Parts: sequence; structure tokens; C-alpha cells
Amino acid sequence: MWSTRPLQGKVNAVALSGGLGGLLAIAYERGGLQLFNMNGEILGEPANFRLTDLASGQSTTLAGSTVTIFPGITREGQLKAYLYGEGLLAPAQVDLPVPDTSSVVGVCSGPLRASGIMRLAYWTSTNDRVLQTGVVREENGEFSWDAGESTFTDFGIKSCAYTSDTLVASPRATSAASLSRGDFDALLSIEDGSGLQISTDLGMTNKDVSVRDGITVIAPDTPDAMAAMGTMMNGGYPGGVIVIAGETGPDQHQAVFVDPSALTLAGSR
Repeated sequence: MWSTRPLQGKVNAVALSGGLGGLLAIAYERGGLQLFNMNGEILGEPANFRLTDLASGQSTTLAGSTVTIFPGITREGQLKAYLYGEGLLAPAQVDLPVPDTSSVVGVCSGPLRASGIMRLAYWTSTNDRVLQTGVVREENGEFSWDAGESTFTDFGIKSCAYTSDTLVASPRATSAASLSRGDFDALLSIEDGSGLQISTDLGMTNKDVSVRDGITVIAPDTPDAMAAMGTMMNGGYPGGVIVIAGETGPDQHQAVFVDPSALTLAGSR
């Protein structure tokens, strides 16, 4: 178990990216977007964006440079893209050409097997029972949006996640993430006032995940935000990684890196 140094305050959302240089993005409740590498070290300068949500990042090449792109939602309900890569001292904000640009509440993203940058799903304050889906692509240096079929639910959506082959929405979980590696495919989540939970049947039944404190690292009992990835390209995480962020002491907040190898490596081939 690893952790960042004490964070700047309470966390609204966290997100992970894969690729050769995995990144952790943290959006603070009082405002600010900060990036870390997978050793918990701060990268670049913090950016003064005020975000309510973040989704998984994807690595791509734009204008000959490799960049990581995190979708995020501003306090005004706008869905934007946040880029970081070579030549950037801090994350940069870029518009995404999606509908409903002033009422977005939540977002999730996933990798693409075909051409394009990422799959994306989001819902709005005016209709929290429908996930708008699509694919973000890049054409001549500009982002484009290919709308997909909407996913309808019979409940108000609180979170969503792309598993290996399914888009899952939840009426209870405030944060959800896929943890897939080989034959192992699970959905991780946290609810208000709860610890980390895991489901292997797409959220129908959940089990508590016991996260033990390390020698010098304390894990938050009731995380504020969570992210996960079953496969990391860079070293140190053979079975993937889970990140939970929350209060680890009086007025002290940290992001804690948890090794899920007991789950992912035991259940994969």
C-alpha cells in the first residue's frame, strides 16, 4: 500500500489513466485539479479548475505528442476534456462537442478497441434516468463526437462505469469503477458513508472489501472517491491498482494506492 502526501483538502473525484505513464487525477471539493504519478508524486502545477466529477483518462497522440485526456464536469455542469502531456506545465482545459453542455451531472469513460480516443457516457440534471453515450474522436486536431444509443434506466443515476463489455449505471453508488484483468471482471463502488465494495455480477450484489492499513499508511474508512484499473502498463502494479481518497486523520486527506492482486491475479489466467 502506498499513498500521496497529505492533499490540499477534501476530494470530489479521482480518476486513473493507463498507458505507459499512468496518471492519477484529483479534483478538490473547494476547487483545483492536481495530477500525480503512480508513485504518488505530484506532476506539474495544479490547475485552478473547479470540477464536480472526473472519468478515467485515456492516452492518445495529438499533433505528434502523446497526451492523457481526462473527461471532467465543471461546477457549471459543462463536460470538458483535461489534457496533460509533453510541453504542458499543468492540465489544460479543452471543449468537448457534446450536447447538453450546461446541465451534466456525472460522467464515465472507457477505452476503445477500434479507432477513436474513448467511449463516454454521461447524464444530466434534467434527465437523470438516461445515459447519453458516444465516442470521442480526433480529426485534424479537433475533437469530434459520435453519438451512440442512449441507455434508459428506471432510477435516478448516481454513477456509471464501463466494465469489459458492459455499461453499468447505479442508483446507490456515488463512485464506481471496473476492475478487470484476464478472466477476472468485477465492479468496485462506494456509497455514502460506506467503505469499498465489490460485485462480480454487475452491481446486483455487493460484498465489502477489507482494506488493511499499511505500516505507515492509513486507509480512509469511508472514502470520498475511488478509481481502479485492472491493468497498469508501468511497473509496481502487477495486478492493477485501486485508489481510494478520503480523510485519513483529523483534517487530513490522502489518496491511498491499494494492491488488488489477491483478487485479480488469483482469478486471471
